[in-house]
Order: sequence, then structure tokens, then C-alpha cells
Amino acid sequence: MSAPTAGKESLTRRVGDSLDHMPAVADAGMKASLAVHAAVLRGGEPARNVADVLHGTWLGHPLHPVLTDVTIGAWTLGAAFDAIGALGDDDFARRVGDRLTAVGTASAVPTALTGLADYSTFPEWSATPATLHGLLNSVGLGLYVLSLRDRNNGRRRRGLFFSSLALGLTSASAWLGGHLVYKHKVGVDHSESFEGPEDWTPVLDAADLPDGQPRCAELDGKKVLVYRDGDAVYAIGAVCSHAGGPLHEGDVNGPYVECPWHHSVFDLRDGSIRHGPATQPQVAFDARIRDAKVEIRLAEDGAA
Repeated sequence: MSAPTAGKESLTRRVGDSLDHMPAVADAGMKASLAVHAAVLRGGEPARNVADVLHGTWLGHPLHPVLTDVTIGAWTLGAAFDAIGALGDDDFARRVGDRLTAVGTASAVPTALTGLADYSTFPEWSATPATLHGLLNSVGLGLYVLSLRDRNNGRRRRGLFFSSLALGLTSASAWLGGHLVYKHKVGVDHSESFEGPEDWTPVLDAADLPDGQPRCAELDGKKVLVYRDGDAVYAIGAVCSHAGGPLHEGDVNGPYVECPWHHSVFDLRDGSIRHGPATQPQVAFDARIRDAKVEIRLAEDGAA
């Protein structure tokens, strides 16, 4: 690695670290996040189903970064055509620039909604950059709306000024989005991976698994949630795929367990997702009681 590249990385890291430590921003962000999340939970199943769509639970992948590609792509191409139109006095390029800017602004609405859904359940350690990311995007969207208004009203130069400023803000916000993923691991799968066991393996004394109370067992140093419901025994990975929460400390309602951190709900029978914000299922195990021991083996479709 060359010295200049190393220096740039060091500067980027320093900027990221400085943005991670703004207590006032973090506190305000957490309050806003918790308020939105509480409103979703109060809304019951209908609200949670809408939130699941916005999180991307149905997609198996966060939806927000998928939509941002459309928005940022349209705005960036729009800026390029704006420049061509201004430098070359090209009416066609101006029209294309206007339309691309409008497409980006229209697509920013569902993009913002998915971002708000994710913002309502971000991990506490990412509060500052997540809040700044949302604020920059919100201001940028507002500036793009002003730009479209001025373009349509014949004030093109001012419209270009607003869109140029907006592109700078949203580009900075996009960098923060990458910072959230690569440093803070927001939107990635936090569950532990298991490649076995293929054979029945004891993980807990049956006497230590009372009926109706989740327990945490260990398998090769990894955590497994074990739950007994009468004669049935269930086992899934105990580390929540959304942000690493301890599922064995969550509430169980019927065959479902709810993460105590951000309230993702998983099916104990197969690890599938009942409700987000999680977008990845939990590893599932077959489980039984034999010779006073709780035994598990990786389910046929349980590897992750």
C-alpha cells in the first residue's frame, strides 16, 4: 500500500471516528428512533406488516440500499446532463437533466420511508452517524424540491444551484451510509453461522430446561436458544441476525420468540422471520430429549 493511500484511509477513519462521538446528536437521534419504533409497535400487526415491507424482510435483504441506487443514480446523471446543457447550451441535455432530477426526487420518497423504518431500529452504537445520515438526506431532498420548483418556474440558474448543493449533501450522506455498514455493521447479518452438527449432540441437561422458559446452550462456543413446550423441543441460533441481540432473553408467545433489543420475531420451529426488522432467518436445529439430555442437530434446511 502506498503512503498516500494509507494517509487517505487514515484521514477517512479520523473523520468517521469524529462523527461517531457527538453525544447531543446521538441522544436526540435515539429519542427520535425510539419514538418511531414505539409508534410502530403500538400500531400492532398492520403497522408491523408495513414496517416489514419497508425493512425488506420479504426480500431477504435491506430494501433501503436497493432504492438508494435509483435515487442517487438519477440525481448524479441529472447533474451530468445539467452540466452538458449549461456548458454546451444544449436544450435536450437540459430537459434530460430536469427529468432525471425529477425521477430522483420522486424515488427519494419511498427511499426515505425505508430509511426511516431502518432508522427506528438502528443499534445504539450507530446513533450519531445514522442521525446525520438522515438529516443530510432530508435537507438534500428539500433542496431538490426547491430546484424542481425553480426549474419549472424559469429560474434555472437558481435551480441548478440548489441541485448542486443537494448533490453535495447527499453524496456526503451516502459516504455516511457506507460508514454505517462497513464500520458499524448496520444492515448485515449478525447471527452466528453453524456448519453442524449432523449427528445428535447433547447441549443441555433436560433438568435445566423447564417448560415454557427459553435457555441458552453452547455449541462449539456459539449460542443456541433452546425452548421446551410440553413434549416438543425447539432450537435456533440465539444471536439475532438483525443486530446481535440475545434471543434467549426475549419473550416467547406460542411458537414465536421476540428479540428484546429491536423486537424482531422468529419462528422457533424453523428460524423463519415472523416480523422484522431482521431480514435474515435464524439457523434452525432439530431438537429432542434423550437420556435426560437435550440433544440437537442441524436441521436439513437450517445451515446459515
